[in-house]
Amino acid sequence: MPAPDLGAADPKGPDLIRRRTLLTTALTATAAIGLAACTDEGSDPEATGGPSDSGSDALAGVTVSDDLGEEPTVEFSAPLEITSADAKIVTPGDGDLIAEGDSVVWRSLYIDATSGETLQSWWQGAPASGVQVTAEGVGEVAFSFLTTVPVGSRFVMTGWQQDSNGQARSLLQVADVDRVITATRAEGEPGDPSGTFPAVTLAEDGAPSLDAAPEGEPPSTTTREELIVGSGDDTRAGDYLTMHYTGWKWSDGEQFDSSWERGAPFSFVQGSGGVIQGWDEHLLDLPVGSQVMLVIPPEEAYGDQGELAGETLVFVIDILDAAHTHD
Repeated sequence: MPAPDLGAADPKGPDLIRRRTLLTTALTATAAIGLAACTDEGSDPEATGGPSDSGSDALAGVTVSDDLGEEPTVEFSAPLEITSADAKIVTPGDGDLIAEGDSVVWRSLYIDATSGETLQSWWQGAPASGVQVTAEGVGEVAFSFLTTVPVGSRFVMTGWQQDSNGQARSLLQVADVDRVITATRAEGEPGDPSGTFPAVTLAEDGAPSLDAAPEGEPPSTTTREELIVGSGDDTRAGDYLTMHYTGWKWSDGEQFDSSWERGAPFSFVQGSGGVIQGWDEHLLDLPVGSQVMLVIPPEEAYGDQGELAGETLVFVIDILDAAHTHD
């Protein structure tokens, strides 16, 4: 994975975080192929109509095991012809239905429909993944389906996604819906910051602001201070990490990005190289529920590239959830 760059930003996400191509060549440590396997935006170069909500009979030839305690087994005759996006529940869960705006975490298996090859599996060490369920974010087809799925279910989807070479690939996704993230802000005991950096004030909803612009020379290496100490599991490499954050420039205290203002948390796979180095290396070993300040020098942020070239960055980050890889 190359270093983050501003030119690859998600239009609905932070400018400073690179969203890697969802289906990479090797499908290793990605955030998710996810619902792109069933969005309106996918396209099959062999199909005339593309994905639609009219369904497909491709899944009629697919058998998926229903034991939620085991890795899914998927049987079909390859190549499987997919002419429209389709989805169905394999094993209904007993939780609440997924609702609009929910941030969902699931454990997935991805299969190349043409060859039958398993491309990525949580049960074989791939990261967990997920998505925020909105029609704008996942497409009407996926949105309409997902809002009928109870938490705890296993489902299967068909569709397409582009790989890193721009080639459309026909896919099957089998996912076990693990949970909906309910935390909206850090919750825990007060930390013990050094007082070296600006104090933080929290709005009623938990959104942070700096009481003053940073002063003096910034640190030469990334510095972490715990503002709130949570009580959840510790974060670790390979986690599908979900968080809220706000970022400011050290040079003038100007805010340049905030997930709070977008109204949606941000998720990525910890340690996969999909975000700036200061995040990848310094959000480990933190209890879920914590809030930290990271002060990140240019060498671990954007170096001499992009709009934030040469800038030391200040972040306040709330760790909302950390979905672990399979033990």
